Amino acid sequence: MEEKIINCSTIREKEDLHRLFRETLCFPDWYGNNLDALYDCLTDYSGTVRILDWENAENQLGSYGKKAKKVITAAALHNADLYLYI
Repeated sequence: MEEKIINCSTIREKEDLHRLFRETLCFPDWYGNNLDALYDCLTDYSGTVRILDWENAENQLGSYGKKAKKVITAAALHNADLYLYI
């Protein structure tokens, strides 16, 4: 199983976060660039995802970054086929 790496060091806005996840994990065209869509896609994803420099995302995005982390970890808890490392 291939490991996908999402490097959050370049995130400045929430759009950057969604673009990184969408492009790296090849989310479908219907991906809505919001936290609900992120959760939906991650709960359907099968594979290993390593997220680097998450601290930058939280620093840049503030409360949105904290919410995003909760969404990402919740999706990993509900999806036995998603192996997540933050």
